[in-house]
Amino acid sequence: MTRGDVAVIAIALGLALLIWAGFRFLPREAGILSAVVRVDGKEALRVRVDGPDVERKEVEILNGTATVEFGQGKIRILPLPTHVCPNGICWKTGWISRPGQSIVCVPNHTTITLEGSGEEIDSIIR
Repeated sequence: MTRGDVAVIAIALGLALLIWAGFRFLPREAGILSAVVRVDGKEALRVRVDGPDVERKEVEILNGTATVEFGQGKIRILPLPTHVCPNGICWKTGWISRPGQSIVCVPNHTTITLEGSGEEIDSIIR
């Protein structure tokens, strides 16, 4: 390999690294990101989660009250007592931050879904 070959390979790798870093770290299209909390299929709460501060709101669910924490582009349910949610799968899900993601609490018939621009398609079924 000549010096020219090494230079071409180094430039190509450098450009590939810059392109990857741009897609990975530069901010995406700014859009409104909101979360919809549904209990028994009815909308109980709708909040914008793209604000700069983290806020909390309480939502009445079937077996009690759940506290939802949201802000800075993400949302989660805070830990619930076992008599309200026996397995705790909903609060163990943690933060969700991308449009289309959901948190589900089956015993309380509760879902939290993120809605906004830039939804990613997971799959298409025909």
